[in-house]
Amino acid sequence: MIYDTLDNINQYTGLFEHLDTAIEYIESHDLNELPMGKTEIDGANVFVNIQEAEPSAGEGRGFETHSNYMDLQMDLEGVELCEVALSEVEEEKPYDLETDFASWTGDTSAALVLGPDRFAIFMVEEPHKPCIKAEGCDKVKKAVFKIAY
Repeated sequence: MIYDTLDNINQYTGLFEHLDTAIEYIESHDLNELPMGKTEIDGANVFVNIQEAEPSAGEGRGFETHSNYMDLQMDLEGVELCEVALSEVEEEKPYDLETDFASWTGDTSAALVLGPDRFAIFMVEEPHKPCIKAEGCDKVKKAVFKIAY
């Protein structure tokens, strides 16, 4: 996991080829101007989903993982909490190749706050649980970049 402010995002160039493409796009575009839904940036290598969500309690929800894409997530409006499981997890829902999604149960090892001017990158196979309700925030508009690994 990488967690930082957008002011520092260019410090992460050079880690992964397709991550560089996403960072360049973030730095050169106003994400608030993008339409809801999917916008392709570099075909299947990099795309972004703009979505609105109602954060909910983290209890009772599984951690998600992806095998083909890293997630770079940021809130454009509102604030949400995210949790990461760094220790052992147990499969809750098997991996689905079509959706690049699996669900896991386990203990939270780290938590972070997303909001305007912050971002998090969840690596491939890193169990993460986004969209947890932060106090006083009932709705978020977010950008979720899918970055081929």
